[in-house]
Amino acid sequence: MDNPSGTTVQSSMGENLEIAKILETNRCPKTWDHFDLCLMANGSKKARCHYCQKFFGHDSNSTLNKHLAKSCKPFRSGSDPTQANITPQGNIFVYNNEALREQFTQLVIKKALPFDHFDDEDFTAVIQSYMQPGYIQVSRTTLRRDALKMWRMAREKMILGFQEHCYGVSLTCDVWSAPYGTGFSYLAVTAHWMNQENWQMMKRTIAFDLFGEPHTGANLFHLLKKVIVHYQLTGKIFSMSFDNASNNTNAVPRLKLLLNPIMDGKFFHTRCVAHVINLAVQDGLRVIEPIRIEFKEMIKSIFCQNNKRLNAYRKYCKSVNKLYLGPNLDCPTRWNSTWMMMHSALRQKETLQMFHDGLADRKKVPSKFSDEKWNIIAKLTDLLEVFKTATTLLSGIYYPTSPLVLNQVYLMAQKIQDFEYEGPIFEEVGKAMVGKLLKYFDEIPLVFTCAAALNPTLNVGGVETLIESIAFAFNLTEGNPNFVTIQQKHFKDCFEKMFDIYTTKYGSTSNPIIDQMRHGASSSRGGSSNISLFNRLIESQSKKARSNAPTSEFGNYISTDFLSFMTFDEFENLDILAWWKEKETRFPVLAAMARDLLTVQASTVASESAFSVSGRVISQRRSRLSPESVEMCICLKDYLDGAARKQHMTSLEDALDGEVETTIHNEEVELGISSPNDDDDDEDDDDE
Repeated sequence: MDNPSGTTVQSSMGENLEIAKILETNRCPKTWDHFDLCLMANGSKKARCHYCQKFFGHDSNSTLNKHLAKSCKPFRSGSDPTQANITPQGNIFVYNNEALREQFTQLVIKKALPFDHFDDEDFTAVIQSYMQPGYIQVSRTTLRRDALKMWRMAREKMILGFQEHCYGVSLTCDVWSAPYGTGFSYLAVTAHWMNQENWQMMKRTIAFDLFGEPHTGANLFHLLKKVIVHYQLTGKIFSMSFDNASNNTNAVPRLKLLLNPIMDGKFFHTRCVAHVINLAVQDGLRVIEPIRIEFKEMIKSIFCQNNKRLNAYRKYCKSVNKLYLGPNLDCPTRWNSTWMMMHSALRQKETLQMFHDGLADRKKVPSKFSDEKWNIIAKLTDLLEVFKTATTLLSGIYYPTSPLVLNQVYLMAQKIQDFEYEGPIFEEVGKAMVGKLLKYFDEIPLVFTCAAALNPTLNVGGVETLIESIAFAFNLTEGNPNFVTIQQKHFKDCFEKMFDIYTTKYGSTSNPIIDQMRHGASSSRGGSSNISLFNRLIESQSKKARSNAPTSEFGNYISTDFLSFMTFDEFENLDILAWWKEKETRFPVLAAMARDLLTVQASTVASESAFSVSGRVISQRRSRLSPESVEMCICLKDYLDGAARKQHMTSLEDALDGEVETTIHNEEVELGISSPNDDDDDEDDDDE
């Protein structure tokens, strides 16, 4: 089909050109198998299509590939990419290369794949030969460019959404040190707000910025200021949640001056309750540290000694018809790991104890783990379960966590109080835990008491009851008999003042329509630990004298007994957002307060979850990503997961600080999850 030299032809731009010579080329065969490289009579070089004879600039392979995919009718006539086909389900399907690229981009981001994942000749050959001849190979450069474009569009959409948002936005922040010798640290910032129409909790990771040394409060302030200004959130920040690092605390006064938050900043700074709970647990466990270490060594001696011993234990479990369960070893930076270690071991206590005793009898381990110590482990497991439950509940994404804090502090206080009667050693454990909790909750933060008051099952009266119960459980009245009265008054004054501010902001609402309250049995009783809380609140409500319903919105709400008309199941499973959506017309000002207070996060798990993702984005094989690419990968993945409401699928226990892949592998070897490079030489024949 080649035109002879000297023949005059017409280019795609309409100009007359004469071919002087057909040149040899070793450029990308996938593209140039369909084109000739022509030296023109005027000295220029052109690419000529084999099929339609049109000429193009020879510099851009992407232009030539685009021509084949979209414009070259002779080439496409063999298999037209845009030709409609019938799927096996009977639907009309039209191949679209641009749409496929977009899906590839989302897949790479969601699964933390390398950008060159689809930039493979063998993969392309399979697709073109057996699935879609019109498929064009997607290079890593193209995929990265598409991802950046997608992230910039998503970011602009979020900025526009924040401009239109009328209520408060709460942030959570945390710092992460990247592994693999990169020397970088990143600040993760997540935004939380309430969808104004459907009362859905919304969360997006809006920044994963490079955080240079030193990690001071001043530097943290400047980086947060940049993020807040970029997203145009200066007048919209309601609250910010940090962990307990001192640089976070030092940044708070500067942020208050910048943002001028409501109520003189009483609700502005919240500490991560999950971190506080973990610290309390660690302090309590130090009291029984020798027993914990011995217990852990007992587990390691079975699961982590060598493969021969581990296989012997598996065979033993099978021989006695008992379930074999893998190990769980604790780690101070992994929340609830001690409970998981003990809980897992207790589930297989009989086989573990018998097998370990056998090892002790054969002098393979120093000593047996006594029944008395197993009893201590069982009681500790029971105690730690309340902390595990609290951490899990306070780490949610799609439901409010701030109104749950008071409930969980009450349940922890009651559990510790009961636990102290088990014996002197347990009393010491309880005192250590209480001491750490009181360091942060000696005065319960107003943001949590006011948020709890917006839970109709608590209301103002229920919050007062819980303040009193917590104070007595923690002996807070011992040195201050007026502690309860002072705390209750402080809370009520703050809650009422906030209502007055929101009334001024959103308008007065007098003479509300009184809804007909739904009647139901209140005698249902379940096995949940919440039953004591439910009974305590019911008892408190029954003691209060019923007064005439006032005409103001605030008075109507705080005087209404919503709880007595609920069953225990309704109390335990109340959807607080659905409740406020239903009551918004009756309590419009309080509903506006709820939109702000209920977005406050009780923990920084939202930011910590970003670190789990970043640990996969920055791996041993992907340690050279630019900070811009890292932020794009983290934030865009969260944006895409948020659009699909899948952000909660990141495991809480994945949130670890500062661990590298090699360290994780070594820990997994210790846990018995992974195998070392070579352990076939281990000899322990007597274990069988």
